[in-house]
Amino acid sequence: MYCSIDKIDLAARVDGKPIAVQTDLRTREEIVDAPELSVLCAMARIVNARAQLADEGHRDAAVHYVVAAEPPAMLRAALAAAGGTLSFGETPYERRRDDSRLETLEGGSPYAVGLLADRTFKELARRAAARVGVRDLAIALRMLEDQTYANPPARDDEIAYWTRVLELSALSGELLRAKYAGRWVQSDRALVPFGFQLAAAETMMFPTTRAQRVVEDGRAASLFQLLVAAEESLHPSATGAPGRLMPSLRDRRDVVLDEIVWRPVVADDVADGVADDVADDAPADLPIIVCGIDGESTFGMLHKEALAKPADTVLAEAYANLADEVVQLDDVAGGDPEARIIVVSGSFYAAEKVLDRAFMRSLHHDLGADLLAASAPARGCLLVGTITDDPVSIARFAELARERYDESGRRSISPAVLLVSDGRIAGYVRGLEDRDPTARHRVTDRAPAPSERRFGRGLWRRLFGRK
Repeated sequence: MYCSIDKIDLAARVDGKPIAVQTDLRTREEIVDAPELSVLCAMARIVNARAQLADEGHRDAAVHYVVAAEPPAMLRAALAAAGGTLSFGETPYERRRDDSRLETLEGGSPYAVGLLADRTFKELARRAAARVGVRDLAIALRMLEDQTYANPPARDDEIAYWTRVLELSALSGELLRAKYAGRWVQSDRALVPFGFQLAAAETMMFPTTRAQRVVEDGRAASLFQLLVAAEESLHPSATGAPGRLMPSLRDRRDVVLDEIVWRPVVADDVADGVADDVADDAPADLPIIVCGIDGESTFGMLHKEALAKPADTVLAEAYANLADEVVQLDDVAGGDPEARIIVVSGSFYAAEKVLDRAFMRSLHHDLGADLLAASAPARGCLLVGTITDDPVSIARFAELARERYDESGRRSISPAVLLVSDGRIAGYVRGLEDRDPTARHRVTDRAPAPSERRFGRGLWRRLFGRK
């Protein structure tokens, strides 16, 4: 399939050296009918295949791109930019014919890929807008997102899936270009190996990654959120005033982790604002903590290169400011008196109060429990509840958290259920769907040991008696 961006069609050896073979067996007319997709997919397939071979220890390995007939000029330009080896007049599954040709295209480089990708994405955005019937690119993006929410292309329909991902990416890239200036470049930090680099501060955005989320996660994601992230990154304060440092809970998929000051909500060791070790099996919806400037009407995430003092000092200052936030506490109406649930609200940073140890200790006292469940489903909302010997209580809490998360739209943060001991986040709840609903769990008054804090594994075993 010409658009199999995420895999190698065939691995082979030529003269004892490993190569990757990518096939495009369309006719010349079919290639010409989809010029932008043909160019972007060809470059992505070569770049990704070469990166995979390099990861396996085969640096500078060749990638053969097999076409059935003489390729049009624009496809040849794409293969040359990516440094592919062109093969046409045969397929890898048949004997080599007398009229077949093998041609190594010299001069490929990330810079050449970026230049061609930038021009091609711009052309694809115009074509996508025309296809949905409007000239305004913002309206075109909104309409294409709505079409995707209503009828997302299946992942196994590669042509439809990657066409939609690239069209959404192209439209959002042009909106970024219009507002902030910048260009598309080659990047190995996305499955589709392109990123949009903003002109100011050289901040990198990844529309292709967000577009995949729109296709796969539906209304939980939007390319317009990428524009908000760019605004927060470039303009931390609308007034130009320094503002105060504050922590903010975020969906980890909404931020570029390499560039900002952040930490996980559950981790043993943190250095330079980044966790040394985060479990590979951590839920994707577990939030992270970012640090930023609280402006009059915006929150701007701090970039690591802009720090004037150590990240730990910055985070400590942010937590101290969080302690000054005044919030409102209300019991969930009609709740079980044996398993109370409190809604914390009344502040933009109400959800972040789960990071305020003194505040959470006060809730331990108010609820009369050594172990609490907590969730930050949406901006300005924190749920805190007790865990009883009845396993239904934790399931009920999780259901309420998910309900608040689903209702929150773009204000949503995470439906994850966190476990709080002695005012600190000690772990998280996972695997409820796998647990025997008749199982009993035991709450101890022992604080979790450091080895048990990593994503709550030991704590979860103690709660539900798992070995």
